Amino acid sequence: MLTKRASLLTILGLLTTYLASAQTAPATATSGPQPTDILGWLAWFVAAVVLLFGMMTAASLAAVAAEAVEADRNDQPATPVPAAAAEAPVAAPAPAPAVSTEQLVAA
Repeated sequence: MLTKRASLLTILGLLTTYLASAQTAPATATSGPQPTDILGWLAWFVAAVVLLFGMMTAASLAAVAAEAVEADRNDQPATPVPAAAAEAPVAAPAPAPAVSTEQLVAA
């Protein structure tokens, strides 16, 4: 809990600092990478990683769905069952022995 709170407060502080510095006009042009550039690179990198993982997850789910469809197709019979075989008589179940009420209450 403490680590989560500290990291959220740090991220919030960095974000507000970044937003405040983005609103002020730059006083002088300095050489080298600016913090805004580095944050931009970091944001693009994180977006690319998220996009890559999303595409990998989508491809994996599509492959699993395709395998499930193939398994369903393989489970179904290739030829339909003839109507005569489907209407074959079914043996009736044996009648259950009659049990008196006294035996049920005693159990």
